[in-house]
Amino acid sequence: MRSGLKVFLVGMPGSGKSTVGKRLAQKLGFHFLDLDALIIEREGQSIAQLFESRGQAYFREAEASALRSVGGLPHSLVLATGGGAPCFLDNMTYMQEQGLTIYLQVTPQELVKRLTAEELSLRPLLKNKSEIELLAYLTETLAHREQFYSRAKLTINTGGITLKAATQALETQVLAILAS
Repeated sequence: MRSGLKVFLVGMPGSGKSTVGKRLAQKLGFHFLDLDALIIEREGQSIAQLFESRGQAYFREAEASALRSVGGLPHSLVLATGGGAPCFLDNMTYMQEQGLTIYLQVTPQELVKRLTAEELSLRPLLKNKSEIELLAYLTETLAHREQFYSRAKLTINTGGITLKAATQALETQVLAILAS
């Protein structure tokens, strides 16, 4: 296994980046990091608090800074990015230069089913929306973000498949790339 390989998972909130990412890292013997958790650790505030106290522009700068801090780490890792991370401050280009980008693709309808009330309350851009508003927001947001997500080296559709199947599909693809 190549030392220092970075695998960046991109996709909408609820696409499985953190859940599948943890499993994939374990299977590959890589470290796992969640970009939002790294931001919280560095900033000393939750994502919701950062949005409220400093605004989205500040959050996006903190997100880009945290992302770039990962590139210099010597060990191989799987990083679950925030849903918007690839869309700001040339983050997608940076991730492509640093390692393997994988888009976990899911329809807005599937995302609405997956996102729990607790998860929605923790996500500033999703909270306090009715199911209809949430579907409309996710559909519109995905339409905008798709131009960034689609630049990923790999796309895996995780809609309607089990966690085990999604992890297996990712592991197979990553191992094939590592072997080439």
